[in-house]
Amino acid sequence: MARATIKTIAQKADLSVGTVSRALKDCSSVKDKTKERVRQIAEEIGYVRNLDGLRLRTGRTYSVAVVMTTPTTGSHEWEGVEYTNILNGIMGALRGTMYRAAIYPVDDFDSSFQEIRNIVEQRLADGIIISGTRPDDARISYMLEKDFPFVTYGMSEHFTPYSYVDANSQQMSYEATARLLRLGHTNIVTINPPDELMYSKQRQRGYLRALEDAGIKTPTDFIATGPLTPEFGKATVKALYNHNNKPTAYICANEASALGVLSAFHELGIEFGKDAIVNATDDINVSAYFTPPITTYYLPIEETSKALGEFIIRRIEGEPAQDLQRMVMPQLIERQDDRLKP
Repeated sequence: MARATIKTIAQKADLSVGTVSRALKDCSSVKDKTKERVRQIAEEIGYVRNLDGLRLRTGRTYSVAVVMTTPTTGSHEWEGVEYTNILNGIMGALRGTMYRAAIYPVDDFDSSFQEIRNIVEQRLADGIIISGTRPDDARISYMLEKDFPFVTYGMSEHFTPYSYVDANSQQMSYEATARLLRLGHTNIVTINPPDELMYSKQRQRGYLRALEDAGIKTPTDFIATGPLTPEFGKATVKALYNHNNKPTAYICANEASALGVLSAFHELGIEFGKDAIVNATDDINVSAYFTPPITTYYLPIEETSKALGEFIIRRIEGEPAQDLQRMVMPQLIERQDDRLKP
């Protein structure tokens, strides 16, 4: 059986070889409907691109490096959205293009920086996606200095434009806190990720600004930072159980820590809706099945992770970094009234 080629696709689709070639390269000059038709025919006839020759001609690897921290080895604690959920979105965006994702799982910031150096110096990929950004992130500085295409999942405080996708954590935290203040809560605890992460800073800023606008000064131990696990959420409630200013509301950075808060409520005899409540940021809506279901700010993980894949390809193709920035505002889902009832 003869090997399927671009000419074969062109004949079946009644298109020129040039149009088929551009469609397979996902060029913007080709209509989406035409691209889809070309890809469908290519799949039906078993067309396989000769990437080896293409790599030699272009000097590209047609690989996107995804450098992400994986769950801690030996930990049995749920830490919220699995990195595989993010990878699914990225790989979905790359599907139908010439690019493939190469996964680089790392343990911490230092090991991620080392992997990034190796990728850049050895030209193992055409672009890099990273997560877990810090306010002054040395990885970002390095890739900017090397003029290497990259996209971050999360912002930093760098002044040089770079491509990113992020949730508007600061505004969300502000609105979540302001909402609870309007509902009569004054002793509000915020449970955040480790302090060195950018989105922890963003959440704290929004929380404190809402309290400041309401003229409330909160105790410093009402800002809890740590691993976003059920264990940490539970430990936070227990640590504040005998506090002089008894907390009546907890705002958690993810569903996993909120689950721990609910567990502590049950163990300590804290009645939800009467003594205290909990809100969270969710990505997979599992909190709709908690007992009771809790109010959340929904962050569509599929939308944000898909944008990462789309942006890195456009960045590799030369689009300016400042044109490839997206801030997603989580959507409030009220599953409870959240006022304390007598």
